[in-house]
Amino acid sequence: MSDQLLTVREVAHQCRRSEETVRRWIWSGKLPARKLGNQLFISVDDVSRLGHQDTEPTRESRRRYTRDELLHQLEEDQELSLETLATYGPIDVAGLVRQVREGA
Repeated sequence: MSDQLLTVREVAHQCRRSEETVRRWIWSGKLPARKLGNQLFISVDDVSRLGHQDTEPTRESRRRYTRDELLHQLEEDQELSLETLATYGPIDVAGLVRQVREGA
């Protein structure tokens, strides 16, 4: 058992996630933490228990797409956009944001 403690920033860096994600793990109970003063600390052992399933894939392991695959995906996206426009008409995004802000 290690008594070494890490800060939220150190855990985020180690797991290649944002500090906010690490805080969410703590708040949800997924990652135990101790509050000392006004700062959260996480045991190295608890971080290691998270395992590698919570880290982002490395650049080398990410899927690479060919030019043709990307063009095909763009064509599908454009078709979906046109279908959505034909079904629902133009969408006033600014108006929707105003409605949400006003609580309508």
